[in-house]
Amino acid sequence: MTAIDPARLRARHLVGGALLVGALMLTGCQVGTGDIGPDEQSTPGTSAPAGSAAGAPSEDAVVDEDAAAAGVDLTALGEPVASAEVPAIVEGDPTATMTVSLHGLRREGGTLVATYSFTVHSETSDAEGWIYDYLGSQGWHPYAIDTVNLNKHEVLGGGAAQTDYQGAKFRPGQTLYAYASFAAPPEDVTTMDVLLVDGAPLASGVPIS
Repeated sequence: MTAIDPARLRARHLVGGALLVGALMLTGCQVGTGDIGPDEQSTPGTSAPAGSAAGAPSEDAVVDEDAAAAGVDLTALGEPVASAEVPAIVEGDPTATMTVSLHGLRREGGTLVATYSFTVHSETSDAEGWIYDYLGSQGWHPYAIDTVNLNKHEVLGGGAAQTDYQGAKFRPGQTLYAYASFAAPPEDVTTMDVLLVDGAPLASGVPIS
C-alpha cells in the first residue's frame, strides 16, 4: 500500500476519526459482540457533549492531544463488534488482564478508520500506564485483511496513523479509546478481518460502514 504523509492524514482526521480516552468498563472477554457499561471510576478532564448517544464516553472523560487532533465525535462511538482478553502486565498483579475491543470500521474515501478500546482489569493496582506498558513493553500493531483480494492492510504512514501506544496513560478500570487508519479496500469489499492485538485471534467478517 502507498504510504501517506502522517501530517496530511492527521489533518484529514480533523473532520472525523478516532481517539478517545474515557472512563468506561467493558464486559465480555471472548472474541465477539460485547456490552459497554459505565465505570464509576473516572479521571477529571474534558467532558463529553451534553446529550451524548448511548455508548459514548461518560462525563469527566480524559482526552489527550492526539484525540483532539483527530476531531473525535464522542456521540458516534458504538458498542464493540468484537472483543478479546489478553494478559496485562501490572506490577504486583500477575493475574491482571486487558480487554481489547473493536468498535467498527468506517470508510472515509480512500482511508479505512478502525476504532478500538483498551480496558485493564486489576484488583491490586491503580497506577497509570501506557498500552506499551500493559503489553509488556511491546508496541501495538493492528492490521486488517481483505479476504476477497488476499491483501494485508497495515497502518498508514509507516505506522504513524494510529494512536501512540506510548502516548496517553490510563489506569485499570478506565478505558482508552484508540484509532488506526488503513488504506481502504475496493468498494466491493464490505467486510474485513481485523487484528485487535497481538496474541488474540483475528476478528473475522467485520462489516465496513
